[in-house]
Parts: sequence; structure tokens; C-alpha cells
Amino acid sequence: IFLLAITCAFVSKTLSGSYMNSMITQIERQFNIPTSLVGFINGSFEIGNLLLIIFVSYFGTKLHRPILIGVGCVVMGLGCFLQSLPHFLMDRYEYESTVSVSGNLSSNSFLCVENGTQIFRPTEDPSECVKEVKSLMWMYVLVGNIIRGIGETPIMPLGISYIEDFAKSENSPLYIGFVETGAIIGPLIGLLLASFCAHVYVDTGSVNTDDLTITPTDTRWVGAWWFGFLICAGVNVLTAIPFFFLPKTLPKEGLKHDADIIKNDKEKQSKEVKKEKDGITKDFLPFMKSLLRNPIYMLFILISIIQFNAFVNMFTFMPKYLEQQYGKSASDAIFLIGIYNLPPICIGYIAGGLIMKKFKITVKQAAHIGCWLSLTEYLLHFLCFLMICDNSSVAGITITYKGYVVC
Repeated sequence: IFLLAITCAFVSKTLSGSYMNSMITQIERQFNIPTSLVGFINGSFEIGNLLLIIFVSYFGTKLHRPILIGVGCVVMGLGCFLQSLPHFLMDRYEYESTVSVSGNLSSNSFLCVENGTQIFRPTEDPSECVKEVKSLMWMYVLVGNIIRGIGETPIMPLGISYIEDFAKSENSPLYIGFVETGAIIGPLIGLLLASFCAHVYVDTGSVNTDDLTITPTDTRWVGAWWFGFLICAGVNVLTAIPFFFLPKTLPKEGLKHDADIIKNDKEKQSKEVKKEKDGITKDFLPFMKSLLRNPIYMLFILISIIQFNAFVNMFTFMPKYLEQQYGKSASDAIFLIGIYNLPPICIGYIAGGLIMKKFKITVKQAAHIGCWLSLTEYLLHFLCFLMICDNSSVAGITITYKGYVVC
């Protein structure tokens, strides 16, 4: 039951995260804010996460882990609801007053947008192209994302440690593989949801969409970004319910539940609880010091930072690149990223867990396999340089504000 519950929690948390990343361009247009500010809003999730992750990871293992995970899911739901709130407090989106450098991009363009039709609208005054933030409602999205990061903090460290403590050592890789598969199914659902919401006009229900003069391929189009956040909020709250009914500890998988073992376990647990209460804060600094001095652990942290940096950047800015460079709508760009990225990762998690269980691969052997596979992947990525398109014309950089080419 816990394995099912924590898998659903991973689905819900990654669903919210992938949806947020996919709606970056929609939020940018809705609030008319610069891309640098949008990047800060998207990174605020990690800010909230970093505020508590060390303390939750250390002290959480000494407390009731399932309840802490449930509380985290509820907090994530609150953060998602807060992110959708600006839609209900703001006026309707006026795309007529929004500056657009280009008109409707051709969705039939092949590979490069230059092969399609692109209409430039030069302006006499460069200041007209500067974005002016007309509302501070984006602060709700920022604060909501921070709260969502705080809520996500206990799910991964406490959930994985709970499995490691009470599962057989040979079964834990498979169980964790299932959980990580949920972490991939979540983004897949989130990208599909984002693709649907990006195709629906932001003020649908309050305006007649038949009167719109723009289409989803127009650079001024804003999808119903708020609707997906409401769905994410509901999903996060629902996944929290089972954790409030799970016990603090479980019998070790594979052990016989006879009376002597249960009695010994209870005596051992009572002694450990008393010991933990005595040294719950005294051992924290020595514990952190030993981690920082562990070269293998620090190397793993460095590699994880590099991998996540590439992964997050791709999910954050690739939709915008596909829109501007290839003339795809936001809906199509989000859908394409989910289709060609997530299924292979999902298969890899399950296959990796099964292979480790069947061949009894050690941690050292798994590190070697992961190293060579990552190196092969890195070399294959150089093939992307063979697909080169000319950069789109940008007023003030490659062309003047009057439309003439800059020499």
C-alpha cells in the first residue's frame, strides 16, 4: 500500500512540476514579463525546496514519515491553487495591446521557420518593443511555486528511506524503479495536460472564442494556464489521503512475524526512540560534516547537479525554442517534448530495476554501467549540431527597428 501511495505521490509532484515548466511561455505572455523574470519564477521552486530539504531529510527519518509525506502533498496542492489565483483576480487578457514582432507563424513549415511564411511588423520606436509589467499578480505564481517546493521536500527522501528500511535489499532497487517510473509518468501526463490547456484560450468561458482574431500559433496567444494548476492542486490533495493512515514503521520484508521477533523489535524501537530524542540535534552537525567529507557522495551530488541542470533547462526553454525557431504552437511543442523524451526514460527505470534484481548487480557495477551509458549519450548529442537552421530575425540585433538588415 505504501509503494502504491508513494508512486502516486511521485506522479502528482512531477505532474505539477512538468506542467509549471510547460506553461512558462503562457505565464510570460499573460503578465507581460521578461524572460529573465520568468526564469526566476520557475527557479523559485528549488528555492523553497532548498530551504527545508536538509532538515527534513535528517529529522524526518526520526518522525512519522508517512504523515510528513501526506502533509507535503497537501502543501503542494495549496501552492498549485495559489498559482492559479491570479486568473480570478485579474482583468481579461487583451492581446491587441501586446506587442508582437511576428504575425501568425506557419505551422506547415518544414524543419526551419524560414521555409514558411513569417510577417515582420517593424516599428518606428524601439521602446514599443520593451515589455512593461502592468500587474504584480505574477507574485502569486512566484509565492505559490515556492510553497510547492516546500511541500515537495519530504516526498523523495522520506519515501525512499521508508522503502529502504523495510524492504529486502534485493527488492528495493525494483521498488525504487517503480517509484521512479511514477516520476516519469507524472511529467508525461503533465505535458499532455499542458498541451491541452495551451490550446484552450485563457479567458474561455468569459469571452466568445469565435470572435478571436488570433490562433494558437500566434505569438500573442495565451492558453488556459490556470486550469491545469487547479487540476494539479486537486490531484496533490487526493494523493495525500492514504499517508495519514499508514503506520510509522513496518515489519521488515521477509521476516517471520512470530511473537519473539515482534517483542524484540518493540524493545529495540523504544530504545532507539529514546536515543534519538537525546541526540536529535547533537548529531546533526557531525552528520553533515561526514557527508561533506565523503568523496563518493560529493561526486554523485556533482553529477546529479549537471544532469538535472540539462534536464530542467530543456523542459523550461525548449518549448519556446520550438515555437520561435520552427513555427510550432505552444500546444504542439509541449506535446512533442513529452513524446520523444519521457517514454524511453520510463522504460529505462523499469528495465534498470529488473536487471539489477535478476543479475544481482552491485552499486559499483551499476555506477560503471551508468557512466558508460551517459558518455555514449553525451557523444550522440553531438549529432544535433548537424541540424542547423538560420536564426530568426530580431529587431535591434539582426535587423533595424525599421526592418532593414543590420550590416
